[in-house]
Amino acid sequence: MISRINKQLWKTFCSTKPPGEGKKNQMYAMPHPFWNEEARNNVKIDHKEPQTFGDRFAHLFIQSMRVGFDVLSGYRKVFPWQNNIISEKKWINRVLFLETVAGVPGFVAGMHRHLRSLRGMKRDLGWIHTLLEEAENERVHLLTFLTIKKPSLIFRTGVILAQLWYVALFSIAYMIQPRVCHRIVGYLEEEAVKTYTHMIEEIEIEGSSIHSWKTRAAHQNSIEYWNLPENATLLDVVKAIRKDEEHHKEVNHKFADDYTQQSENPFPPGY
Repeated sequence: MISRINKQLWKTFCSTKPPGEGKKNQMYAMPHPFWNEEARNNVKIDHKEPQTFGDRFAHLFIQSMRVGFDVLSGYRKVFPWQNNIISEKKWINRVLFLETVAGVPGFVAGMHRHLRSLRGMKRDLGWIHTLLEEAENERVHLLTFLTIKKPSLIFRTGVILAQLWYVALFSIAYMIQPRVCHRIVGYLEEEAVKTYTHMIEEIEIEGSSIHSWKTRAAHQNSIEYWNLPENATLLDVVKAIRKDEEHHKEVNHKFADDYTQQSENPFPPGY
């Protein structure tokens, strides 16, 4: 049953009924935003200027990681023999790896704040809920792209190895500087918005490797999760995912602006 506050958010952003109402099969999903067509199409690429040393470190860290990731994933041409065209396989591998990384911070941060609440024997003021909602949303992004193409064994092994060091690194960093960690995630989401915007542009180009996504039917799970029209395509799904990333960017930059990391969460469940 969708919460009352989530229904109110639905009325704000959408013109149709929330998913699950009148359906026998409910999706196991936490409260999350639902975007109408106007919201999905109106996503701006913007950037929050670094203000502190921690902000500058976070921005430099993400930019450095992006360069390496672009080269390894074949997204950026660095050698003369490389093809300018990004194949569908490269697109899928890129976003799959991106989502395996993006799904970690919210869960790790939520775990830390959960344990801190237990140690301090006091309420967390709502942060845990938003962080776990973010982690699940990123996981759904991953599962969505897995319906298009399954990764190879080598790719899966790389994800496992990357997850081992990334979870450990982010956990230690969050214990020391949670504010900087949220800023890092904010900048990571900025890059995610850029990637998905580029992907949408490629889908629209006739003859591109992923142009078929413009007419390829979306998976039923995606339609139910984002409450998309029954005739929704993969293009509609990618637009919804991009809007999710913009939303995560806003939330994490807001959390990073709280220097005390002890203020009440300004975002209600499902925001």
